Amino acid sequence: MDRDTLFITSKTNDPAFNLATEEVLLRKFKQNIIFFYINRPSVIVGKHQNTLAEVNHEFLEKNNIPVYRRLSGGGTVYHDYGNINYCIIENGEPGHLVDFLRATTPVVEALKDYGLDARHGKRNDLLAGYKKISGNACHVYKSRAMHHGTLLFNSNLSQLTESLKADATKFRDKSVKSVRSEVVNISDLIPENNDVDIFVSKIGSFLQRKYNAAPYAFSEEEISEITTLAETKYKTWQWNYGYSPTYEFSKRFKSDNYVYSAKLKVEKGIISEITVKTNHPKKEEIINTTNKLTGTIHEKSQVEKVLVETDKEIRASLLSCLF
Repeated sequence: MDRDTLFITSKTNDPAFNLATEEVLLRKFKQNIIFFYINRPSVIVGKHQNTLAEVNHEFLEKNNIPVYRRLSGGGTVYHDYGNINYCIIENGEPGHLVDFLRATTPVVEALKDYGLDARHGKRNDLLAGYKKISGNACHVYKSRAMHHGTLLFNSNLSQLTESLKADATKFRDKSVKSVRSEVVNISDLIPENNDVDIFVSKIGSFLQRKYNAAPYAFSEEEISEITTLAETKYKTWQWNYGYSPTYEFSKRFKSDNYVYSAKLKVEKGIISEITVKTNHPKKEEIINTTNKLTGTIHEKSQVEKVLVETDKEIRASLLSCLF
């Protein structure tokens, strides 16, 4: 890279804004880019994944952790204030744009300069020893490629584990599945260097020197464009959940002496087919009620609206069976 490389550090922890920033930088800018950002607690799914099949929805709901879909493929990741995200966008020749080794080697060099024994893994990830410290993904737009990844510095690993503890057996689809790996925080490996701000500064400075990148600040017009994209795409249910591939969902739930089993077909996030079986005395009423869910978004609050007049006990059992 030459001096037409821009170095940008985000001033916000808003995941939607930062994901929108990546898209604007990839599609609208001409220069090569190095972009750093940190998101508040959130879960980011890959472009071609089934959101509900990848996350622990109950845990996320209980802990107010939102889910967003990114532009690139790959697996689901957890972000928080202890996780640093880097994004490298480069111009290139068609057919030679996707190159994880080329894109991440400077990051490995920066980590080694910091004092970490980092190396490349087999799944386009970065390792320290045999544990994962970074996951990476890529997206191509015309003659530009965006490689971006995470750096686990002092992330809440227990919250990470719980957030991604999904029961994929309830789903049948053709979506991309995440591959879970054992992870470790960088700060645990170098306890004498455990300040996240110093870490970001040193890694960022190394890459800025490596690429001879010029610091860049967004104009008000660019911020407005990014904000609009964040609001109209990255904060919408249609993108974050509705974009999921068509899937079939099945679950069996037992409440007291009654058993419920449900099978759903969901297309673009909308329930297109539903079958519920139960041994409850009010079976006919339950079946008639659940049939009304056809055409409803497969999302708990939307289903609750349809079931609002249903007996409280039955409603609770159905919700447990449908999610």
